[in-house]
Amino acid sequence: MIGSLFPARAFPPSAFAARDRPRPANGYDVIVIGGGALASALARACAGNGAAVAMLAPDAIEPTPAERAWPVVRAAHPDAGRIAIQADAPQRLAKLARWLTPSPMAERTGCLTLGLDEDRVRTLGVESGHAKAHGVEAWMVPAREVAALAPPLGRGRGFAPAQHEAGAMVVEADCLTLGLARAAEEAGAAIFPGARVDALARDGQAVIGVELGGRFVRAGAVALADDASAIRLVREGRGRLSLRREERTALTTGAGAPELGAAVIAGDLTLARGATGAATLSGPHGADALAARAIALAPELAALEVASEQPVTLWTGVDGHAQIGPADIDGLWLALGFGRDALSPVFAAAEHLAAALGGGRDDPAFAPFAPTRRAAPRLSEMAS
Repeated sequence: MIGSLFPARAFPPSAFAARDRPRPANGYDVIVIGGGALASALARACAGNGAAVAMLAPDAIEPTPAERAWPVVRAAHPDAGRIAIQADAPQRLAKLARWLTPSPMAERTGCLTLGLDEDRVRTLGVESGHAKAHGVEAWMVPAREVAALAPPLGRGRGFAPAQHEAGAMVVEADCLTLGLARAAEEAGAAIFPGARVDALARDGQAVIGVELGGRFVRAGAVALADDASAIRLVREGRGRLSLRREERTALTTGAGAPELGAAVIAGDLTLARGATGAATLSGPHGADALAARAIALAPELAALEVASEQPVTLWTGVDGHAQIGPADIDGLWLALGFGRDALSPVFAAAEHLAAALGGGRDDPAFAPFAPTRRAAPRLSEMAS
């Protein structure tokens, strides 16, 4: 069995938390609420477009639980709409990784999505076709090739046909987030850890800024890029977000996990090994059940010890789509609900929102994720 819990592994200390920082100015063009990889990427993109930006992180500058639970950037996805916006995500990451500090330690491991029954194999074949149509290298491979791409799977239940996405990359999510935040600051964004917004400031129904520590901070636009913060702020403002929750557990092992090869998706279980030699598992069950499922897939994992256990609440739109774009409320923008695959769309979503906030043309690939789409309104206000 996976062993008893030990203190969580340490990550590079955040320069943002280590020094005194001035309080936010009286106003900004854009306020980004969140402290994870998505929020950091959005702050960087907006600042790069010349906007005056503040990123208000409720806690430390660190990945959201969803971003940390599946530290993989990939192009393929069960939703063809997601493939359209993240088809070049691994290439974007590879380019960024050359100069981000600290390095996100991105490794091109590939990703195997196992077909554990005939129905799943057929579905994966269809999904692979969608991926290929967008130029993504994803194809079905037999069980013997799965065992070659991820040897531990060859000795357990993971010996099964799979979709293989060759270009998928595993990253250290903490390093990626910190690197993006530093890049945002270098581009001119003001980064504020531990800046928990009290409320969205209104003028009538329009959002015109935030209330922070008893102060009003004006903004031309407020972008919610953190699911937990968004739910709190919108509910406290007597609004409603159309999001669906999923409760999961994430386990991180100590360094020294066996070479896994490709990252693995097996139904609702995910497994990846990073450059530090630690493996991350995520699934819908408690720690013991999750460990048992992982060992059934790859018996070599039985020798590992768990370094940290974390409950993870994931959010997606009620129809399964994320929300990316302007909300029904003037001045409010959303980047929410990416579900289990939270890192892959970060770069494209950030660039799209930054361009839209700057008055650029809409990218039709993002139309299925528009919060204001009438088929399923994403955000609605309740009467005051």
